[in-house]
Amino acid sequence: MRGSHTFCLFSLISITTQLGLEQNSFIAIRNECPIELFSGKSVGNTLTIGIPKGSLEESTISLFAKAGFRFYGSERLLWLTSNDPELKPVLLRPQEIPMYVANGRLDCGLAGWDWIVENGCNGQIRQLADLCYSKRSFRAVRWVLAVADDSPFQKVSDLKSVKPPIRISTELCKVTENWLSERGIIADVRFSWGATEAKVPHFADAIVDCTETGSSLRANGLRIIDTVIESTTQFFANKEIYKTDDWKRTKLDGIALLLKSCLAAERKVSLHLQVPDADADAVTALLPVDANYTMWDGKNGFKLMEVLIDKEEARDIIPVLARNGARKISIASLGMLYE
Repeated sequence: MRGSHTFCLFSLISITTQLGLEQNSFIAIRNECPIELFSGKSVGNTLTIGIPKGSLEESTISLFAKAGFRFYGSERLLWLTSNDPELKPVLLRPQEIPMYVANGRLDCGLAGWDWIVENGCNGQIRQLADLCYSKRSFRAVRWVLAVADDSPFQKVSDLKSVKPPIRISTELCKVTENWLSERGIIADVRFSWGATEAKVPHFADAIVDCTETGSSLRANGLRIIDTVIESTTQFFANKEIYKTDDWKRTKLDGIALLLKSCLAAERKVSLHLQVPDADADAVTALLPVDANYTMWDGKNGFKLMEVLIDKEEARDIIPVLARNGARKISIASLGMLYE
């Protein structure tokens, strides 16, 4: 019976709510901190951790806060202070973090898989957590090859016959060059300092740019013809440090577990309901196949249920449960979920 499935809920109330985190919460957290926290002193063992500055900054800071790690500092400070004295966080561009972790300047950090590959750091880092979040969503981003809407190019193979070689503008030069080379395409790949979408057609024939939905590319008159690489945010450590330092390895594994658990909780909710004894089997049969639930005896001929379910499934299943005898249905956000 699926009722034997168990799940571990660290909190039925969102840690975000407990901490009072709202939009732009990081600025508030950084400004409320007393000045004595910025002495730069650390006690005992410490981990230096690179936090991505820019588009991932707010979502990364929020994720750490949900895991219980609060970072403090004025808006101009890049070296931050944490409520955990064993963490020494620094804000850096995500393009640089893999390099600094690989050479041991940082113990660990967060950056997209795209920048790990671009820096050629795959072999010098230890991946600890694949954290599928981005600026706006909880899904991977794509680096795509895009051309103007009226371009004659319809597929990648169309680029082979172009002479002189096609001009491509991108921030991800090495990955793009390798991807094209694997397909037998010679191209003039140039680094873009930004505003990449504006380069076509005057400055480039095509671009390779990062997108979540593709809407910005379409709004700028561009058409996607292929995906170069998909990327998710990674939490990773220096491979040698992880291998040789027992304390840091234990600390790193703990942080990875907390971050993954908080991210998993973002996708789930907990349903609480009462079901008449006679309807219990019928109600459990209505639950999604992957739903975990616990059921126990209540009072006055009712059973109590707690169901762990995807957020998007909850909106559809609640009316169905109510029509089939469930009552006193409530829903709670999760602060953390370790499965």
